[in-house]
Amino acid sequence: MTLRITVINTLDPKNTSKLTEGEENYHRVIDLAREGIAIHVDEKIVFVNRRLIEMLGFEHAGDLIGRNITDLVEPIRRGISKELEATMIAQSDDLFSIEDVYECKNGQLLPVEVSAIPIRYQGSPAIQITARDISERKKVEAEIWEYQDMLKRLSSDLILAEEAQRRHLAIVLHDHLGQSLAMAKIKMAGLLNSINDPELQAKLKAINTDIADAVKQTRSITYELSPPVLHELGLIEALEWRLEKVKLEHNIVTSYKHNLKNVRLRSEQEVILFRSVDEILKNVVKHSDATNVSITADATRYSFSLCVADNGKGFDTSILAPEQRPSDSFGLFSIKERIEYLGGVIDIQSEQGGGTMVILNVPVSLEGM
Repeated sequence: MTLRITVINTLDPKNTSKLTEGEENYHRVIDLAREGIAIHVDEKIVFVNRRLIEMLGFEHAGDLIGRNITDLVEPIRRGISKELEATMIAQSDDLFSIEDVYECKNGQLLPVEVSAIPIRYQGSPAIQITARDISERKKVEAEIWEYQDMLKRLSSDLILAEEAQRRHLAIVLHDHLGQSLAMAKIKMAGLLNSINDPELQAKLKAINTDIADAVKQTRSITYELSPPVLHELGLIEALEWRLEKVKLEHNIVTSYKHNLKNVRLRSEQEVILFRSVDEILKNVVKHSDATNVSITADATRYSFSLCVADNGKGFDTSILAPEQRPSDSFGLFSIKERIEYLGGVIDIQSEQGGGTMVILNVPVSLEGM
């Protein structure tokens, strides 16, 4: 589709008398348009409206007319900009816009949204470029990205702070309450051996049983709060322990595959990955009705991935879209924020009745891999 129009630069008074009434009206409209408009023939600018002149910080149309159209574009982008313009023109039946960066007179860069359409200019094939200043939009987008990045950092800082608090409480339970209960159990055993009254012995044995249960519960809470295996042996062993716990407590068949030995990530990476997998396993137990769950760990020199797969009932992943996300899916959203904070990605594959696979992949630097 080619649009046939004739436009004369109104800044040249010698040409104004040549305009028909229709052409003059069109010229007035295009010259007063809110978007910047340029027309080029054989890649040479032959017309610019006053809005584009203002956008680029020039004073007169003559400052731009006659220059190569690519001179408007930031130097580093000129090649790709030319290719994108050609693509727009080739697909002009479905007019669309691209984002580009123009260079102002003072050297500052101006983000713009550009569309191009083939026309006829004074009897010759030409291209009309329409550019809209999107610097304010880009500023808002940058602020949004910065805010989202802050949220990711906050989410990860919270989980690391929570882990530190968990670790502190676990140590307190183990070193103080646990030791006190263990000592009470030892003393109770000695007391039982020194008493011959059957009735009193029975009562003391009941108390001894309560102390033993308290020791067991304290140990269980300590591991639930902050598994020592994670901090002492690392992520690989901690995941094996967590999976075994799922097997014993929920009667789910589990498997764990990895070919990694003596692999340690940064502390924050191990904590975030462990807590993310922990959240995924809780979802499996709570929602999936799975009878089998597996974890596969794999690493290269520059990446580390974890795949958690189950044979449960699965779900429609479209509900994870922001506009459809249910209120109880915050767990997966939180995992996504944490993994992205590490520079990684999360991939969720599932379908109704087909189980679920969650893949966590983060960049790492593992020398010697």
